[in-house]
Amino acid sequence: MPILALLHIAIAIYFAVHAVRTGRNTIWLFALLMFPLLGSVVYFFAEYLPEKRNSRVMRNTGAALKTLIDPNRELREAQAALEQTPSMGNRLRLAQALLAAGRATDALPHFQACAQGQFAKDAEALTGLARTQRTLGQAEAALATLDMLFADQPARQTGELALLYAELSGEAAAPDKAEQAFAVALARHGGIATNSAWGAWLAAQGRAAQARPVLEQVAKDARLSSSHARAQNAAAIERAALALKTLSAGG
Repeated sequence: MPILALLHIAIAIYFAVHAVRTGRNTIWLFALLMFPLLGSVVYFFAEYLPEKRNSRVMRNTGAALKTLIDPNRELREAQAALEQTPSMGNRLRLAQALLAAGRATDALPHFQACAQGQFAKDAEALTGLARTQRTLGQAEAALATLDMLFADQPARQTGELALLYAELSGEAAAPDKAEQAFAVALARHGGIATNSAWGAWLAAQGRAAQARPVLEQVAKDARLSSSHARAQNAAAIERAALALKTLSAGG
């Protein structure tokens, strides 16, 4: 059987399995198995592609492609929206676009304006403000911003925000507070990024005996993880490797 025919059958079988797993009409099985090439083409456009377009991965991929093709598009649109309608929502959008574009200094006054008045406790505004302050080297101010957010909404101290708070505590030279914050982060946002930050912080505190196994575990997790996970955590993996190398050099 020609290779091309085998490929058509393999694709049809893949779509048939997809149809069964996702509960599609059984008529698709007949079409795919009786007419592999035509059935696969029709199934791809009628069922498979629309589903993928609505998936989170495809949305993220689409957003990434738009950014790659026209990196300043969101910034231009956000600026135009604020000029047309000077609302806090549009100001927040512009602040986020400026931060994403690497213009933290320009983003800061917009985030500060958003985190006032009736929006003073808005989670998006305070989170953006804290990230901007950190980018500008204002660790203590960023920590105070997150303290304000968590005081009003304790449940927000989870996920990436829990890690951000722990890292800021370390940067603000508050070791006791940092250790407590890392304990929360490890419980609520475990994984390569958090373990890397924790191990690097322990190493910076001169606690090599505690830091080494944490950093070695990061290296092991990185080796065993998927290429996608390694790409997502590239900075954290590199930080752990550097901290481990520094520990080894110091004996």
